[in-house]
Amino acid sequence: MRDDEPREAAGIVKFADALQRAGISKLVLHAWERRYDVQLSERTATGRRFMTETQVERLRLLKLCTDAGYRIANIISLPDMELLHIAEQHALRLDLCSTLDAAQRLDSATLSADLERRVSELGPLDFVRRVVSPLMDEIGKRWQDGTMSIAAEHLVSAEVRRILSDCLHRFPVAPGATRAVATTPEGELHELGALVITLLSRSHGIDTLYLGPNLPNDQIVNAALRSGASVVFLSCLVSSRRNASGPIVALRGALPPHIALFVGGPGASNMAPLDGVSIFPNIESINAALRDIGSAALPARGLSNETR
Repeated sequence: MRDDEPREAAGIVKFADALQRAGISKLVLHAWERRYDVQLSERTATGRRFMTETQVERLRLLKLCTDAGYRIANIISLPDMELLHIAEQHALRLDLCSTLDAAQRLDSATLSADLERRVSELGPLDFVRRVVSPLMDEIGKRWQDGTMSIAAEHLVSAEVRRILSDCLHRFPVAPGATRAVATTPEGELHELGALVITLLSRSHGIDTLYLGPNLPNDQIVNAALRSGASVVFLSCLVSSRRNASGPIVALRGALPPHIALFVGGPGASNMAPLDGVSIFPNIESINAALRDIGSAALPARGLSNETR
């Protein structure tokens, strides 16, 4: 070993080995560091380069994200956890190629068999996280850019809806558990989000009544009161503050103060904060709240604190 080379130690990686593990060339690394004024490696006292294990992992994640189509300018400053999430979501989408191909061909038999295999291998909760969520995101993108037909989108939605409905029976709830209702606002016909939240909440021991989609506010309030619910789960697809917020504000005003209102789904991602409404833009953000409710860490009469 040359005197100016970094000594072998835990967490220290030679520069050439680091580049090979990350799958990136020296020229690309130098370009990123120069263009964005970042330090992605270390130097010895004499200027020889090396990396720590943490730096190798960050460089690997940056490479994975750029391979997924993200511009390096948009991700170079993101924390490692966000890069990891992007890379994982891309890997999940790649794993769904056979499912998407069957949908594009309107091959219902192959699509059904593929989804049944996945839920059998993964179980209901991982099926939601690793299949349903990325699958519906990808289908939504393809429908918007015109590369997937409405018929194909409807076919996938129908198959996923059937499987999620079957999975609900796998989570019986104990007598006396906290009660909730799940639905979508009036005019919102996409019910998969409401089915997903019903499944997740039941897995946390919450006795959640699924009411189907497209429910007027007065019916939601009536169902919540008659069932003794402490929480109303509302799945919102519309990603417009103007269109989504009005009915939700009206629903909050119609519900008694002791009944909490949770809103989740793509429509929640751009929603402005609303008094008395807990907003959850993704599955990860709502899971912690569901655990609290299911473990009775919060009062049975409902939630008083907002979750952002």
